[in-house]
Amino acid sequence: MAVQPISGTRRMERTGFLLDLVSGADTDLDSVQRLAEAAALALSGKVGIDCAATLQRPGSPPVTAGSVGTAECLAGSEDRYGDGPMAQAAATSEPVQVTGEGSSQRWEAYRRRLVASGYGSALAVPLELEPRVSCAMVLLGPANFDFTPDLVAEATWFASVASQSMKLALEVRSVRSAGDNLKAVLESRTSIDVACGVIMAQNRCSYPEAFSKLAGVSRQRNLKVRSVAENILKATSGGSPSTRFEPPVLA
Repeated sequence: MAVQPISGTRRMERTGFLLDLVSGADTDLDSVQRLAEAAALALSGKVGIDCAATLQRPGSPPVTAGSVGTAECLAGSEDRYGDGPMAQAAATSEPVQVTGEGSSQRWEAYRRRLVASGYGSALAVPLELEPRVSCAMVLLGPANFDFTPDLVAEATWFASVASQSMKLALEVRSVRSAGDNLKAVLESRTSIDVACGVIMAQNRCSYPEAFSKLAGVSRQRNLKVRSVAENILKATSGGSPSTRFEPPVLA
């Protein structure tokens, strides 16, 4: 992960910049944590900036992490209270800035939490991911700190790089998950096939007839076919199969 902090007018080196959210990141939380830490490092100048990020996937609770605990708690409060700039940034695909001193009623509650957390300003920047998947990071500056147009542009550029990195991380985990599911299916199929072979030997029947018997016991006992198959294999392990299909051995 090559990240250069901003100092004064110095800008981040764009050539060869790499943000790795995959290596060693086994979960969404790992990637979000790495994103928050990298953004805080890359976008801090003489005055330190904290960062937090939240990832939302369909059917899953939000995943939030921060470069420091205070930033993570403030970001997490957005989900609890249903307000905050990250939600708007993700919805509009535009940066949203909130200062500790302002007259907008919209951010009044969030502004109080912002100041109470020791910050003076917040800049939320969205990441562009797949449909129905949203992610935004919020940069948090100390009291009397303003996000200049240059820094807003830098944060927006960083978010564009992070978008590609986060997409890759999510895709890698999706492929891994699909592989795990396929492995489970193959293991299940192996158990079922071997159990059907046992039933075929016991009853001198065809594979379809053996599977029908297996499925029938599955329905009667409200068990998955794989569970019934594994019970048969446990009952016959180390011994000779009986000469006929006996449902009691499935218990």
